[in-house]
Amino acid sequence: MAEVGRVRDLWLSGRGVLYYHSFLSRSQYWNTEKLREYQFNRCARILSHAYKRIPYYKNAFDRASFNPHRDFKSLEDLRRIPILSKQAARREKENLADRATLARALELRTSGSTGEFFREYVSPEHWVVEQATVWRHWSWLRYRFRDHVAIVRSYVPDSGGPLWKLDPFRNFLYFSAYHLTPENAIAYLRKMQAWAPQIVRGYASSLLLLAKTILDKAIELPPLKGILTASETLLPSTRATIERAFGTRVFDWYGQAEATVTMNECEQHQGLHVNSEYGICELFDDPVLPAGEKKIIATSLHNITMPLIRYDTGDIAIVDAHSPSCPCGRTLPSVRGICGRLDSFLYAPDGRVIPSVNLYTLMHEFEEIEAFQFIQPSVDYVEVRVRTRGLTNQRQARLCKGLSLRFGDTVRVEIKENREFEQTAEGKKNVVVSKVQQGGSHLPTAV
Repeated sequence: MAEVGRVRDLWLSGRGVLYYHSFLSRSQYWNTEKLREYQFNRCARILSHAYKRIPYYKNAFDRASFNPHRDFKSLEDLRRIPILSKQAARREKENLADRATLARALELRTSGSTGEFFREYVSPEHWVVEQATVWRHWSWLRYRFRDHVAIVRSYVPDSGGPLWKLDPFRNFLYFSAYHLTPENAIAYLRKMQAWAPQIVRGYASSLLLLAKTILDKAIELPPLKGILTASETLLPSTRATIERAFGTRVFDWYGQAEATVTMNECEQHQGLHVNSEYGICELFDDPVLPAGEKKIIATSLHNITMPLIRYDTGDIAIVDAHSPSCPCGRTLPSVRGICGRLDSFLYAPDGRVIPSVNLYTLMHEFEEIEAFQFIQPSVDYVEVRVRTRGLTNQRQARLCKGLSLRFGDTVRVEIKENREFEQTAEGKKNVVVSKVQQGGSHLPTAV
């Protein structure tokens, strides 16, 4: 299975840009009938492929007396297929992939809110659509290739290394979210002033701290085309503070590492458009949910290596009873927002807010770790509980070094192997259990 190397990433990204210009730029204005016809044809191919090549689906379809060649006649027939839960996907992971295409596939890993690892393998064809969908979203901000983009995520400097680095080909300037203290926030913003980005992208929690610094210190940045947020739930109060400070609008993105469905915000800012060409999004009624909230059940349309069909994402969409057409003119369906993804954070005495999502990348580097949990009883101490298979002293030292780079010297991090995970009263294991309360003088508070 292949990693997304730099050369391959650029090649697939380039194909994605071409796919956007040749297809996605037009399909976003299709009428409902044409869009559903496209989804049906793509879904028919995926179902047929899964039935022939993927053991789990062959068995699941047979148990449901569903033969896609005979019984799939409309999108409504998808409901004959049982919903795939996260637990079942993890349990059946060895039977969910087309092994004949694994050698070409890209590997994505996710742990979600439980810390239980799940490997998703995506075909190169799907990754092209992924990049095209990203490009379409960015085009809604009027992004042009090589526009200056400041990105507060996806970079961890070595010990003593620079707090930011430049990708000169794309003109992306990456800043370390792990080292975003109130003091470093000023340095980050001064660098942005000098570099003059047209777009700023990052975790909502990181951009919130920068926004507060802008307001507190009366720092002015050059005009921006927009702000891009993803990977964390964007609270209305956080959005308002970021937009007030940066003097531009936020364009939010929703997706998952399982690569089943994506949604993003257009220039009208009236909700999130569902990228219907990317995947099928069923908004599923659940009696335990309040009115106006629905479960997101998703089916990937392009990933032939490991298509997740009727996958319960675990996320909740907020919908309007009567959803009017978006004034932007695009016919893609939309939801009002996403709830149920409010991520937990970890904190440091120097005022840093460390997104839990930001730590998953490090943990995913260790094949020996099957599950993990971060417990923070105090602002200067974090206990990392891991369930492992033969984590050597050398590898544990490497993990400790990686955690230290992220938390800094003011937080003591201790690794506890094969200790019971803490659970909620309902039996859920959250990946982060923070007992540190926001609102103290050393912590930034939400506005």
